[in-house]
Amino acid sequence: MAKVEMKITIRRAWWVMPYLQAVIWFSDLTGLQPDIDKVAGTVLRGFTWSIE
Repeated sequence: MAKVEMKITIRRAWWVMPYLQAVIWFSDLTGLQPDIDKVAGTVLRGFTWSIE
């Protein structure tokens, strides 16, 4: 049986963590809930992945 090796690389942009911290901070400051769909879409743009 053949052996298959796969390497998955996931990279996070530098701005993802500060963005999430800012969303949490503004949410606490205003007492409002963030739009999770918009936050998730923005965060996903900060991730790249490749399969080798």
